[in-house]
Amino acid sequence: MNGTLGSYIVRDDEDQRYYGFDYRQIVTEGFRTIRTGERVRFHVSASPDRAEFVLRLDQPDPSEYYG
Repeated sequence: MNGTLGSYIVRDDEDQRYYGFDYRQIVTEGFRTIRTGERVRFHVSASPDRAEFVLRLDQPDPSEYYG
């Protein structure tokens, strides 16, 4: 996954296709950011090449954000 200025690109491991999304599609509770290289799960949107309902699989320690 790559991220720049709130825009991200993810690659689906199954079909090797790339999908774009922004921070509004991150639905993980309490965290509206993703770090480059994090594992995520997402739903492919009806819009071409878009991901939606992006969930972070590796949750960081909240103290990193709210310490």
